[in-house]
Amino acid sequence: MEFCLAQAIARNLNDLQSTNSSFFLLLSTSLASLLLVLLILRSVYGGKGKNLPPGSLGFPLIGETLQFLSAYKSNKGKDWVKQRVERYGPVFKTSLMGSPTVILTGQGGNRFLFHNDGHTIMNTQPKHLKRIFGENGIGMLSGEEHKRIRGAIMQFMKPEALQRFVGRLDSVVQRHFADFWEGKESITVMPLMNKLTFQVACDLFFSLNDSGERDKLALEFGNAVKGIWFTPLDLPGTTYRRAFEARSRVKKQISVLVEERRREIEGGKESETQDLMSCLLSMRDENGKALSDEEIIDNVITVMIAGHDTTASLLTHLVRVMALHPEVYQNILQEQTMVLEGKQSDEPLKWEDLRNMKYTWKVAQEALRLFPPIFGGFRKAIEDVEYQGYTIPKGWQLFWETSSTHWNDENFKEPHLFDPSHFDNQVSRFVFTPFGGGPRICPGYNFAKMETMIFVHYLVTKWKWSMKNPDERIISDPAPIPILGLPINIYTKVK
Repeated sequence: MEFCLAQAIARNLNDLQSTNSSFFLLLSTSLASLLLVLLILRSVYGGKGKNLPPGSLGFPLIGETLQFLSAYKSNKGKDWVKQRVERYGPVFKTSLMGSPTVILTGQGGNRFLFHNDGHTIMNTQPKHLKRIFGENGIGMLSGEEHKRIRGAIMQFMKPEALQRFVGRLDSVVQRHFADFWEGKESITVMPLMNKLTFQVACDLFFSLNDSGERDKLALEFGNAVKGIWFTPLDLPGTTYRRAFEARSRVKKQISVLVEERRREIEGGKESETQDLMSCLLSMRDENGKALSDEEIIDNVITVMIAGHDTTASLLTHLVRVMALHPEVYQNILQEQTMVLEGKQSDEPLKWEDLRNMKYTWKVAQEALRLFPPIFGGFRKAIEDVEYQGYTIPKGWQLFWETSSTHWNDENFKEPHLFDPSHFDNQVSRFVFTPFGGGPRICPGYNFAKMETMIFVHYLVTKWKWSMKNPDERIISDPAPIPILGLPINIYTKVK
């Protein structure tokens, strides 16, 4: 888990490469590798003599990281997990991202991890993820610090706060269709969904409306996100190094926006509830303490990553499944047509309209079941943990994943089929986990739902479409996406 210590040594030595680049590159790589070996051996032998879960730690240094990432990127992560469950059982050990790891599967594994989060198990993420999201990001924190930051974000994300942004989001979505769909015979969906969700995030999170600045920031965010599921090798030219450098540039740009917004609020030019950044700047705890700039920046970056890339994946799959399942499209259209009853032709949607889109949200949930934007997440044992008769040693990683419940026929009848009726009844806890679970469930759940409902409304009431490649393969980069970006032919409805 102390992989970044090896990275730090490598970086410090790399700074000396101008004197003798080949020598110092070799030296830095050798020392980093040696230190990593020692750290891994210390973790591995920490479990010696204990009843460890079955499984294989794989190769020295890299463990099974390459096999896992290869399966994940080809959208076969569920097969990778299933093969090991069949071989070892529902709890097994491996080694991922430079650390021995125990993977817990099924509803029982989810319940155990989410219930014990913050007690014997902490949300200590791999060091490479901390460098991308930031030390102070909500996803990196535990205990009271997590509660404090979550409380600040929820001041903006809770339903009663989001209601005032429906009209603003409605305007952004309608403008997107006017700019990128009107007058076109064909489009490629995924890039446009990335553009839309990033624009929504920029508008509602920190009111950035300059298209040039937004496009520049989108490029840097895209490069930073690519480092999440790559081997965390911090050497020149690697995807991880480029991701971290992009993250540094994002931080500088967000820092400027934070300072500008602070001056605007202090000068009375902007409201404290203007957007997420304003809410974070104005937030005070019970002792009157404000969030630091580092906390605000890290959490804006975290919410931006979580709030646009994952939603773009969901919207893309909704376009895809409605093309593949015309009956689903017709059912959604019927529901959305009913929403329009009694409205003027140019009247925007209201919060109450979104609450009436129940079937539409079932379709979205089914898309999230089959194509969850995140495959799983890491935790860390802060002391020896007992689970199903096995000991998980202190310092080992734990990993929860979605596929063993989302694709389980005990939870969902014929789970390989796309069927919104899977959500006709309430699903058991810890079974449907595209947003995580427990006290760490994604705070952006309602925001994503609001954005999805508004997008689908204008999509089905104004457009028809057909897929150019119905058999287009799905990959993960890092969220599951069609490999060609989902090119479609589009047709404007006759009014």
